[in-house]
Amino acid sequence: MSGEEAVSVNRDSEAIVRAILKMAEDRASAIRREAEKRAKEIIEAARREAEEILRSRRERAEREMREEIARKRSAAEVEANQIILTTKSELLKEFFRMVHERLAAIAEGQDPKWNYEEILLRYSLEGAGVLGEKEVYLMGREKDRSLLEKVVRRMGKEGVRAHVDDRAVPIIGGVVVRDAGDERRYYNTFDGRLRAYREAKEIDIIERLFEGV
Repeated sequence: MSGEEAVSVNRDSEAIVRAILKMAEDRASAIRREAEKRAKEIIEAARREAEEILRSRRERAEREMREEIARKRSAAEVEANQIILTTKSELLKEFFRMVHERLAAIAEGQDPKWNYEEILLRYSLEGAGVLGEKEVYLMGREKDRSLLEKVVRRMGKEGVRAHVDDRAVPIIGGVVVRDAGDERRYYNTFDGRLRAYREAKEIDIIERLFEGV
């Protein structure tokens, strides 16, 4: 597989995620504003309650009053922070659910922006290149068998002898490339790429969606 093709594969993966990330950012903005509003309401309510305590308990020592105010404010801040943390977790789940659904749509040929056969070809050639084999077997979804047969023929034109493995694998999409003896496998699947992306980018995504929170 050439360097240009490898860059194209990476661009495909990044472009898919960037498209979903843009939609998630818009939703995050609205959710963030609501979370901030709720947090401010909680803190303001705590302040008013503390002031009421000051008015109704003037006979208490000033030190005790300050401690009560501090306790109320601390509890309110903890609750506000919990709301924000919960919102972050829920939005992150929603973001990756959306990515999963988009990848599934691409694998079903339902996204006109992406040619699934071309993706399978690139992933298969990449796998053969990583394994360093001139003869490989392709494993994918049962419903992708006809596409993989086409990919096999196209790989032959690239100098790689390929076959379709009869065994299906339970994946969103993509391909598993193995050597002739099934001693080594290269998992070039949507599932694996999404998992690797989440492990590498999860913190960055949270910071981007909740910048300043």
